[in-house]
Amino acid sequence: MKRILATLTVLAGLAAAQAPAYPENTIGVGYSFNRGLTLQGSVGLPFSPLGIDTGLDVEAILPNTPSVWVLTKANLLPALSVGDLAMSVGVGIDLRYINSGFGAHLGVPATLEVPGGAISAYVGLGYQGGFHLAYGLGARFYLDPVALEAATSDRYPLKISVLYLW
Repeated sequence: MKRILATLTVLAGLAAAQAPAYPENTIGVGYSFNRGLTLQGSVGLPFSPLGIDTGLDVEAILPNTPSVWVLTKANLLPALSVGDLAMSVGVGIDLRYINSGFGAHLGVPATLEVPGGAISAYVGLGYQGGFHLAYGLGARFYLDPVALEAATSDRYPLKISVLYLW
């Protein structure tokens, strides 16, 4: 039973942090398996149209096959509740240069805050060499001022990162 619980916990963590729906100020480094070194950061933008928080997330994968991913997002529903947990849902546009091709997607980022961390997901439809479904799923564990992140997406099978929060 302990092995099953441990396995499910690890799988949930690996399946669980794409960038959260709410804006954060972070900078970090990680490793994406089968892709290489990952540099990433995010910032809350200084404007809030109609009181909606906005943010920008950037990720670059180096050095083998350079890739860049940029997500501009607006946190439309910042105060939803699922049980006793807080949830945020937004809208985002991602632009990317991956494997020598450009892409753009309109999608929905969502974040469920759990004790000590957050589980985030992103699903978007758009173009990347044809019709394309973008997705991301991940988990962040906050150890202020540092966060540990494990994520999977259509850009890489697994990424492990360390982020500094300010």
